[in-house]
Amino acid sequence: MKIGLLLYPDCIPSGLFAFSDLLLAANLRMGTSVFEWCWLSHQGKPVNCANGVELPASMLERADVDALLIPGAWRDQSSIHNPNDESLVQALKAFGETSDKKQGKKTAILSYCTGVYLAASAGRLNHQTATTTWWLLETMREQFPKVQWQLNRTFVMDQGNATAAGVNGHLPIALSLIEQQCGKQVANDIQQYMVLPRPIERNTPFQELPELIQQNPFIREVFHWVEQTPYTRLKTTALAEHLHITPRTLSRKVVSMTGYNSAQLMRLIKLNQISEQLISTSKSIYRISEEMGFADDTSLRRSFKRITKMTPGEYRLAFG
Repeated sequence: MKIGLLLYPDCIPSGLFAFSDLLLAANLRMGTSVFEWCWLSHQGKPVNCANGVELPASMLERADVDALLIPGAWRDQSSIHNPNDESLVQALKAFGETSDKKQGKKTAILSYCTGVYLAASAGRLNHQTATTTWWLLETMREQFPKVQWQLNRTFVMDQGNATAAGVNGHLPIALSLIEQQCGKQVANDIQQYMVLPRPIERNTPFQELPELIQQNPFIREVFHWVEQTPYTRLKTTALAEHLHITPRTLSRKVVSMTGYNSAQLMRLIKLNQISEQLISTSKSIYRISEEMGFADDTSLRRSFKRITKMTPGEYRLAFG
């Protein structure tokens, strides 16, 4: 698998170096070159990155890669829309379309942090599920309504494209690719020895969910379905039908992979969505209950307190 590492003025290259180090570790672990990578820019010349680092790059337009990784840059709300990015956005719109049609393939777009803004600006995330950095919540929703934003999640893969939150968003993207190409055990080994620090004390029932999401594609598909389904329709039989397996097989796999039974995991995922809404928005409990598909806000409050031992209002005060 060949991956292009995209450079543009003021981008933060440290994540690209770390990303390529993880791929190198996977190659060494496998004893063969599973991954290749190259540096690209839309102008095909050296790029002045953040911190005064200049890096050489080949022309994006001519690149033949399976995926393109777009990093973030030092931007805030007032500078997220940079007029100097317009030529880059146009290049991203056109990138891969001609060669992909001829070869019958699709170049995956991988982005993290503010790099997701560039991918969305180029229309490469339209009609897909995606996530981004928390402080871009409202901006992304307003400017890119064709994207199905799942901003309670730190990592999303949909239709081969991947998005991740935060300046370290390259980590879950790399681990997901390694798992796909090299298997779960290799990804786990690299995660254990190169990525994750010693686990910190968990303060809420939801803090282990990001680790569960990264376990394997099956669990990610479970998360995706639950988050898209109204609470009143969360049934084990419906999830099993979506996954094309029997309810018994579903229950066995979920328990073995997570320690929860299917009903418990579905409830936890949906309540985690609520917790993120409480933390990152000022929406009323009534509105959140409507959006999440609860029968009424009383049902939401009762379910939420049963899991967290706090009312939604108390949770918002504690963590918002």
